[in-house]
Amino acid sequence: MIPGHECRQMRQNRNSGIEMRLIYACLTALTLAAPALAEPAIVLGDTAYDTYGKRVSVSSVVRLATITGDRASMSATRAYLPAGKILLVGRGPLCRKQSLDLWCFAVTQDGLPVYVRADSKGYFKADGYDGFIAVAQRPGAVQTTDGRVLEYSSSERYQLVDHSEDTVTLAVGPENRKPGFDAATTVEIPREDSDFVFVDTDELRSDTSYAPIRPLTRGDALARLGADIIGLDLDAQSFREARDFFERLLVEEKNCSDEITLEQSAGIELAAGVGGLLSAIDAKLQITATYAKSTSYPKGMQMRALRYVQDLPGEGARFFEIWERLSHEDDSCKGVVSARLTGADDAERGGESGEITTQSARDMGLGVSESRKFPSYSCDREYFTALDHLTSADGRLSQAAAELLVTYAMRYQGDGGIKSCRNRGATG
Repeated sequence: MIPGHECRQMRQNRNSGIEMRLIYACLTALTLAAPALAEPAIVLGDTAYDTYGKRVSVSSVVRLATITGDRASMSATRAYLPAGKILLVGRGPLCRKQSLDLWCFAVTQDGLPVYVRADSKGYFKADGYDGFIAVAQRPGAVQTTDGRVLEYSSSERYQLVDHSEDTVTLAVGPENRKPGFDAATTVEIPREDSDFVFVDTDELRSDTSYAPIRPLTRGDALARLGADIIGLDLDAQSFREARDFFERLLVEEKNCSDEITLEQSAGIELAAGVGGLLSAIDAKLQITATYAKSTSYPKGMQMRALRYVQDLPGEGARFFEIWERLSHEDDSCKGVVSARLTGADDAERGGESGEITTQSARDMGLGVSESRKFPSYSCDREYFTALDHLTSADGRLSQAAAELLVTYAMRYQGDGGIKSCRNRGATG
């Protein structure tokens, strides 16, 4: 806390699945300019890349990023990124031209790696703001405490001035071009009805780097496991059995016509603390008891495991896992009848899970791809519907894990832009 400033603490309660956020609203203006800080770097593998610094996302379509070692490449696959996300935006070799647009690799505060349109088309700077900025994630209208109606669209931002237990006070001026708010004024809106997220400008100006969430290969997972168990007092045979077991356990893909049965019955006193099934890859082994495990994946089911890791400085590795499962009509594998997307958090960070299926997507008014029956979304409203479902309805995934699943496993099928939802009279 800066000396001479009085700060108070507040929480934005979850409403309709909006993530609980802890924010601090400083009530007095800064009297001294903060010293200039070096721009934080984006680290991929052993390479540190220069950045433009931190920006705030606007509601926009982004491209998915593929990270291989110390390199990032831009995928043709599109996804939606909501407004109000802090981005660490790369420059130089992390940017590339696509048609007439410049796209740059960026990492969100939660670690999501994407390519965003540069030149202020995918984000904005926070110059001119202090304390916290209120950024609208969804369009809406709210009645202020003095009886007026403030209408807003996604990506609009306002200076947060004050707060109480039940309300948030925003500054509205002529620059916001709001009917009925011609003169500079402040308005109070109910916190519980807010579609806003609050961005800390101190964080925007800090030199903290963000660790990207990147794919975890089977080889990398086994190497991490080997490094974890090599320090334990295991003889050579026990070590090989343990590693062989996890190698069989780490299924990455199964065709519909295949049948996989995993069985392990150790004759020695060997137990595996798998921790949340497959999501905690750095499981520790303990010599405590005979361990037996049997898992079967039948014919008629096609599946793929997507595993990710985020190496957090000072905290160690955080793991994420997403399973794509397709059920066919029968063992002949002629047609897909349903799909299931399941996400799992690291067992050491709660081990929660959540899923979206073909049926639940239809029940929520989302799209379903015609051939593979994958749940899809076509606009900002449907994105938040899926996100809320994973974090507060059919699961309790963390915000980071839910965003990873929606962005990297669901299909974005927007035709008329992120504000235009498809007609869901039929499956898409």
